[in-house]
Amino acid sequence: MLPSRTRLEGWNPDSLNFTGPPVTTAGESVERAVDRINNNLKRMPETKAWSGQAHDAASAMFGRARQTASEFSRYTTVIGNALGESAGTIGAARKALLDKADEIDRGPLSVLEGWVVLIDPGAQSAEQIAELMEQVATEQAVINELLGAVGDADTSTADKVMAAAKPFGFAPPATGGLPGLMLPGTQRPADDVPDPRNPIGLMQRATVRGEQMATTVRETTSRYNDEGHFEKTLIMQDGSRHVITEYEPDYKNGVPDMTTDDHYAADGNLISWTSSTRTPGGYKKTIMNWADGTQYVTDETPEGVRTAAFNLPDGRHGVLPPDSPLLVQTVPDRIGDVLTGLETHIDGGGKIPMLSVDAVEKVGAGAKYGGPALGVMSAMYDFLAAPTPADKCVSVFAGTFALVGNAGGAAGGAMLGGPVPFPGVAPALAVGGSVAGGAWMKSVGTKVGELLCGA
Repeated sequence: MLPSRTRLEGWNPDSLNFTGPPVTTAGESVERAVDRINNNLKRMPETKAWSGQAHDAASAMFGRARQTASEFSRYTTVIGNALGESAGTIGAARKALLDKADEIDRGPLSVLEGWVVLIDPGAQSAEQIAELMEQVATEQAVINELLGAVGDADTSTADKVMAAAKPFGFAPPATGGLPGLMLPGTQRPADDVPDPRNPIGLMQRATVRGEQMATTVRETTSRYNDEGHFEKTLIMQDGSRHVITEYEPDYKNGVPDMTTDDHYAADGNLISWTSSTRTPGGYKKTIMNWADGTQYVTDETPEGVRTAAFNLPDGRHGVLPPDSPLLVQTVPDRIGDVLTGLETHIDGGGKIPMLSVDAVEKVGAGAKYGGPALGVMSAMYDFLAAPTPADKCVSVFAGTFALVGNAGGAAGGAMLGGPVPFPGVAPALAVGGSVAGGAWMKSVGTKVGELLCGA
């Protein structure tokens, strides 16, 4: 198997050095015990302790037992030797991978639990990111090779033990079909992490890196724009950016009390844009738009009545029921605020998600920021996709824009309908590259809307 970093740290291959000898010794002990009884039986007629047909039958029986015990001793010896020999193979591969990961962690890069090499968060220029990405490519290739060696060592150990046992009549249990399902432990453990030796594994790793880079701030700027409104720009590691603007209300000239977040891909194209408006009378409204034409609209009257609906590009319209938890619990404490730029949603008994410059003001270089559209939609997707009411309640408080591997994760394929979200990207480039986060962020609203509308 290909273990995660934590699992590999918990492995103790040296224990095989201590496991092999006891296995061998156990077989030898059985052989000596049977041999001792057999020899004593043979001497009994000479000492006149026992003789006759019963003695002869017992002696013959223990003669056969001695042959079986000798065979058993040889069996345990080859198994013990196989375990002992494998300790060095697994141990060396494990040490090489962990040492390399620790070495990378001491520099400007880091290695995730799933063996993906990332650029450390912090203030960085575009030129620095480009240089670091070259290091990422180099180090990721080394990590991939060392991880493959660990998997090979683990597999070869199992194969070696079974091969050693085969001449003695051992037959591996069935691993497929009903027998394999009914016998626990017959299946080899699944990989903890994507296999970098195949295109799907490479793409999954590139997607993980893309998600991380698309939600890690490398630079921030603040200014008042030409119209006099406060504007803060968050530039992410992948070159995408969020432009958050707080409009100074001027109702006479048609300027509402409004905050917006325009999310641009690295190429300058809009991914999503969100606006939150407030009226002096207490009416609130948030609109989230995606480049593909999907729109999510939610509002709240001064009396606290909330509504929400999706408008899909094909004309479908889905309305959330007024008692839906999504209207009061979509963005829990641990998702809202800094991570999404939204006022903490469950403060004061719940409210619709509203953009807040105060929340964004806390965001600096090195911080994580997913933006309102991604944060709200990922939490909604987890809730809507949950199979049972109990799971839905859990999902409301489990959603996050760190989507890798869960129901909303592009790397897991759930959001985009397959394990390789962008098959057009060359796997060779994915070794140290990243799948652009904007490519899958553009589809988040559509996927949630389709769940609600019954696609």
